[in-house]
Amino acid sequence: MMIATRGIALPPLAFGPAATSSMTMDPSRVAEPPAGAAEPSAPRTLPQNTRAMGRDEFLKMLVAQLKHQDPLNPMDGKDMAAQLAQFSTVEQLIQMNKTLEAQQGREGEIIDAITALGETQSSRTDELARLIEGQMAVGTVGKIGVTLGNSTFVDRHGNGPVVVDTGSRSGAGRLTITNAKGESRTVTVGPVKAGQQSFELDDYFEPKLPAGKYTYTFEVATDGGQYQAVKTYTAGRITGIKYDNGNPILIIGDVLTVPMSQLTQLRA
Repeated sequence: MMIATRGIALPPLAFGPAATSSMTMDPSRVAEPPAGAAEPSAPRTLPQNTRAMGRDEFLKMLVAQLKHQDPLNPMDGKDMAAQLAQFSTVEQLIQMNKTLEAQQGREGEIIDAITALGETQSSRTDELARLIEGQMAVGTVGKIGVTLGNSTFVDRHGNGPVVVDTGSRSGAGRLTITNAKGESRTVTVGPVKAGQQSFELDDYFEPKLPAGKYTYTFEVATDGGQYQAVKTYTAGRITGIKYDNGNPILIIGDVLTVPMSQLTQLRA
């Protein structure tokens, strides 16, 4: 059967065994299935970026993208603007990071400088305080130094001060003085006023007390009542100074020593 299509005669289609045999594939050309179990493919290891993308890498990537783009289908202007904006942002972040790092470095230097200055000023302040205290200690020599305690020093002339604070009490006073051997002598002193006051030992003891260090107690009987102890002070004439670790120590008499910081009064 002939099929005519626009004046062109086409050969008749062949059906049947002959046609089937002509379409049969050569068995020798059929691929044989692989023998054995299929081996799993090894997992791919993706390269890892060990450092963040910087300004130069970003710029190189953008240039390469422009260089290899399709001329017939160039990059859209909006995409170009977006990438340029990203590049500008990256640039600003890099500069900001550098600025912050520089500021942190300067802040550390400033803190170190302030700390060093504070230590230097503290050291100089201590030195100045010791210098002033030393100058003041020199000016005390020859004067009567007073501090808390119950000791006094009698010089070779029998002179020695006793400083007491009777508070609100007034009336007859009683002074008991004891030498280094434990020997005591008691005298009556009066009338005694209220408040802080001093007495010279050579005015009350006859014969004069030998030179040396003494301890004492002082009592006051108000309105003829019983004697009651009052507050006492350690006093004596300052004869010199010495230094202990840079701190001035006052020498009262020959053996009595009082730190300058413990001096409460200075009498002429």
